[in-house]
Amino acid sequence: MTEAAITEEEDALLVLDASGRVRAATPRAAALLGRAAEELVGCSWADIPRPADVAATLRVHTLRCGTRRTKLRLVTLDATAGPGAHAQWLAPWNDSVEFAVLRGPDGRMLAVNSAFARKFGSAASGWVGRNPAELIHPDDLEDWMRAVSPTRRDAYQITHEHRWMTAQGWRWISWEEQGVRSPSGSIVATRAIGRDVTRRRLAEEHFHKLASIVEQTQISIVLTMPDGRVEYVNPRFTQVTGLTLEEIFEQNIEVLRTGFTNDADYAAFLRTVREGKTWRGEFQSISKRGEARWESAQVSVIHDHRDRITHLLCLREDITARKLLEAQLRQSQKMEILGTLAGGISHDFNNLLAIMSGFCEMALARSCQDEKIPRYLREIHEATKRASALVRQILTFSRKPEDGVLQLDLNRVVEDVVRLLRETFPRDIEFQVDAWSSLPAVRADANQLQQVVMNLCVNARDAMPEGGTLILRTRLQSGAELARQGADVHGKYVTLEVSDTGCGMSPEVKARIFEPFFTTKSENNGTGLGLAVVVGIISSHGGLIDVRSAPGEGTTFLIHLPLLEHAGAATGVIETTSPQVIPRGHETILVVEDEPSVRNLLCATLESSGYRVFRAADGAEAMSFLEQNEPVDAVVLDLDLPRLSGLQVREYLRRKRPATRLVIASGHVPPELRRDIEQTGDAVIVGKPFSLATLGGMLRQVLDREMALR
Repeated sequence: MTEAAITEEEDALLVLDASGRVRAATPRAAALLGRAAEELVGCSWADIPRPADVAATLRVHTLRCGTRRTKLRLVTLDATAGPGAHAQWLAPWNDSVEFAVLRGPDGRMLAVNSAFARKFGSAASGWVGRNPAELIHPDDLEDWMRAVSPTRRDAYQITHEHRWMTAQGWRWISWEEQGVRSPSGSIVATRAIGRDVTRRRLAEEHFHKLASIVEQTQISIVLTMPDGRVEYVNPRFTQVTGLTLEEIFEQNIEVLRTGFTNDADYAAFLRTVREGKTWRGEFQSISKRGEARWESAQVSVIHDHRDRITHLLCLREDITARKLLEAQLRQSQKMEILGTLAGGISHDFNNLLAIMSGFCEMALARSCQDEKIPRYLREIHEATKRASALVRQILTFSRKPEDGVLQLDLNRVVEDVVRLLRETFPRDIEFQVDAWSSLPAVRADANQLQQVVMNLCVNARDAMPEGGTLILRTRLQSGAELARQGADVHGKYVTLEVSDTGCGMSPEVKARIFEPFFTTKSENNGTGLGLAVVVGIISSHGGLIDVRSAPGEGTTFLIHLPLLEHAGAATGVIETTSPQVIPRGHETILVVEDEPSVRNLLCATLESSGYRVFRAADGAEAMSFLEQNEPVDAVVLDLDLPRLSGLQVREYLRRKRPATRLVIASGHVPPELRRDIEQTGDAVIVGKPFSLATLGGMLRQVLDREMALR
């Protein structure tokens, strides 16, 4: 339609330019405005007076002129939209419970019905001329403006829902809007019919929240018919089992049946739920991918308004991790019991070993015409040493380690372990030892360090089922080289490297190897405690541990032990090699030991070496003797004593007889006591079972040191 054609229309039309001035007018439009068409051209539409009974509607029309397109603003005039017409257009809704609003071309309200007036708390006449936008929620205003704009052009009907401020507060109102046309067909007003849908909207929001919870929860949800036919499973169920709802339908899978191992249990389950009761239980299931999982399930019934069972709701939670933790806890409790038993028997066992070792030494000190007897006795003596080391390993394994920290040659420890493993490992595993010459000594517990090397070598063996090379290297490193691992950059470290040419580890396995109870071995071939114990031992020595591995490239463990710049015996602790003979003396010694055989052995040994010896069978007897002020140069004291403990005897000596030297001969010295002795320097320690020569040497040293101080 051209601009000329527009001016020939019978309708009352005005054509406005971009600035709002009249470009053309139809004769009918000029008649309604009481002006000649020529007079209207060039006038601003906003300045043209309009009779009260003439309604105006503004719309945009695209004008085509050849290939060019120009948008024109058209104003349609209508003389039938007076106040009487407004009431007539809303008359069908006068007594309706629905809200009715009539809006003019400018968007302002022309009339409302009584239902609208009641809902919004003001008389109907008070709404005439007001802009409904003032009632719209600020968050909805922009969307509402977009929704109602089509009725100002040529749309016939629209619907929308927004929040309106009513006398009851913010409410959701659903509107159906329709353009009201004049007899000539022009849209002269908009009629909106509304209803309060707040309850429905809240119900929908509640439903969407519940749906989101069901879809996103970490609990598997299954909804079935009373006979077990599945109607719905949530995404978590599919994630755990690998089964989609379509697969369940197509294969007719009885989801509720999968948790029961026999028909009798399943029948009992059905009887429970059909009686309207809730069933709870735990079962192991196998996913579509073959993964075994433990699940805790609860199946409850859903009733309709007549109390009939319409559905079964099954909630299944993956408790595999919890079951694993429970199994680990049971294993840990078993180990705790073993530790308690080991700690309980170690005292008596060490006493027995001390008796055997001591009398072997005494027998070896005497000449014998039969050359075989000394050899036999030496074998017995060596066996007692191995038994003593075994006790220490058991106590370490049970988390009650002996605190036997000494100056150790790491190369010697490695050589001893390799010598043993060469005889026990498969012949297709080759050992290579690369020891750093003149490696400084480290302060460490020999048995614990042997256990570390043993565990790492056993793991390397298991990683090479078809044979390979096991390499052990030692070297000296500066702390700066190990700074990334948290080492003291100013210190030095002795490093032990254990490498194998086995299968290696994936990054996932490597990240978990130090976790207690984690193992890649079969159920009967490992507890998962080996590397956890290794970490505990290295940490207790102030050291560091690192691992390097990749699938198919073998594994390397690196142990870094700190090197003390001024290594030597700590204050109060004398560490010597065992002399071949017991040094002689003439001082007075009190032996406090509850085991008769050990007590007799010590007394006999010291008396034969020239000492004057007194004996006490428990702490109370020792205290009684000491309170008599008998001259005593040194006390050989066991800690685990009846009536009064060895700690109480030590405390008495510190307070009343500080000049009396103390040698503690015990199977287990608590770490806190050892630290206290190192700080105070009032005693030396020799662990059971001990060599008589070692005990005698330590006793002689403390007595000589006391003489030197005097």
